[in-house]
Amino acid sequence: PSKKARPWYESEVRSTARIEKTAMTGERAASQVGLEETDSGVLINIRAAPGAARDKVLGIHANALKISVCAPALDGKANKALCRVLAKKLGLKRSSVSLHSGKTSRNKRFLLAGIGKAEAAGIVAEALPAEKRSR
Repeated sequence: PSKKARPWYESEVRSTARIEKTAMTGERAASQVGLEETDSGVLINIRAAPGAARDKVLGIHANALKISVCAPALDGKANKALCRVLAKKLGLKRSSVSLHSGKTSRNKRFLLAGIGKAEAAGIVAEALPAEKRSR
């Protein structure tokens, strides 16, 4: 029996995603996350994935740190969960992490109060899943 032929676009999408996943390693991956230094701290770009099976940092997605949370996207529950997960994974106090913009969007910006851009990049590199950091 011969293999069933897949549409051309399906194989391209899968191979491109695989290349992007393996290319993001170490400090290079952390530098891909949009970090902007302000007077009160650092703004970090987050891509939310509400309603997931577990709370987890998934990696880098479109210049943002992608985080999945169990909470549904209703009445700010996912935003609170994102704040909690972000603080825990980055090793910061929950009070130093706050939503800056993107209340109803999947693309959000969080303020990490009291740290600099270089420190934030190091923390993000540590928070990435092991297969995204180094091989």
